[in-house]
Amino acid sequence: MKKLGVLTAGIFKENPVFVLMLGLCPTLGVTSSAINGFSMGLAVIAVLACSNGLISLFKKFIPDEVRIPAFIMIIASLVTVVDMIMNAYTPDLYKVLGLFIPLIVVNCIVLGRAESFAS
Repeated sequence: MKKLGVLTAGIFKENPVFVLMLGLCPTLGVTSSAINGFSMGLAVIAVLACSNGLISLFKKFIPDEVRIPAFIMIIASLVTVVDMIMNAYTPDLYKVLGLFIPLIVVNCIVLGRAESFAS
């Protein structure tokens, strides 16, 4: 049974294409036009930049035991702000992207960058 785990390890856990595709799910869902894809990219970059800045400011105050939940709370707060701003200023775009904006929180790229900034 252990040999089966070794053989399948490269398919799921150590497969860079599979791991990268998990991070692209929100972007792939809205790329029916260039504006949608570009706007989703801007939203992800805004959350990424702001979360990295906030996490680098607060990393000394966050205990190691609650580090990941604290990062998720910071990222979720920023995604909520981006979601509300898009709803207020670009309602037509928000109607298209509205379902996919909250998926930024679970995006492994954002969380991975937050973890690397904290360490």
